[in-house]
Amino acid sequence: MIALVAGFLLVAYLLAPGAIYRLTFSFYISSKRFQRTRTEEIVFSVLVTVIPFLLTWILLDHTPLGGYPAIHSSIGKREAYRSILSSLLSDNTHGSPALITAYLRAAAEQSRFIAILWLLCAVEGWVTGRVIRRYGDYSDGSFLRAFCDRFLLKNVSEWQILFTTLSLRSDDPRTVVEIDALSTLNVLYRGRLVNWFTDQDGKLAGIFLINAQRFRRDQIARDRASNIFKENEKYWTPVPGSNLYLAAANLANYNIRYVEPSDIEFVEQELGSGVVITPLTPESAEDDASAIE
Repeated sequence: MIALVAGFLLVAYLLAPGAIYRLTFSFYISSKRFQRTRTEEIVFSVLVTVIPFLLTWILLDHTPLGGYPAIHSSIGKREAYRSILSSLLSDNTHGSPALITAYLRAAAEQSRFIAILWLLCAVEGWVTGRVIRRYGDYSDGSFLRAFCDRFLLKNVSEWQILFTTLSLRSDDPRTVVEIDALSTLNVLYRGRLVNWFTDQDGKLAGIFLINAQRFRRDQIARDRASNIFKENEKYWTPVPGSNLYLAAANLANYNIRYVEPSDIEFVEQELGSGVVITPLTPESAEDDASAIE
């Protein structure tokens, strides 16, 4: 019986609140994924549960909220807990009507406490996610910037920081992430990053690129041998297909760039690549300007 009660308390007050915190936190930003030991999982849950636990205790013990909903029982709260503790230490009162009444009263009290605790853990994860999401907007030396650097970002996937605009100001949402990746076969690719995948230990498994291009090294080598010199941009050729997946095991290194797309690219990004955009001729643009005047 002691093991059953201990297991309930461990799940209800530590493991479940930690899982609820990570769930609501992940609505805004990906948390770091790695295989925790049971001890590490408990320590993490303790840290994220301390503040919600204290707030729940204050709300139920020092505000009128502690009386709602009203619990009608023939036994008081403290008496019920004393009876349960005595039953756990001794087998003499198992199955007695008084003990059953004590367990029912304690279950009602615990249900109220756990409901508020879990709600506050969800709110904590949601607020923390929002704070980290605006990390790039905090000025150097500010409290929120230092708090994120010292504590909050330790639970954020490093790939979330590298492969998104999290560290940049959110004034212009058009900024995108582009990757220059060199494979182990000495082939250079580039493209716009749209997604990435990690394994259960949080290590990078692969990346997805759109508008991918491959650099023709063989062609530039032949041109250089023939004393033909062109701009490097001329040697980039599109990779067939809409998406290019690169496995991390096949990447020697990669460069990450944060760029703002052109106006036409931004319209396609918002409305879809199937939209036909017809640029105005200089004469048409002048006629439109004169019409507006």
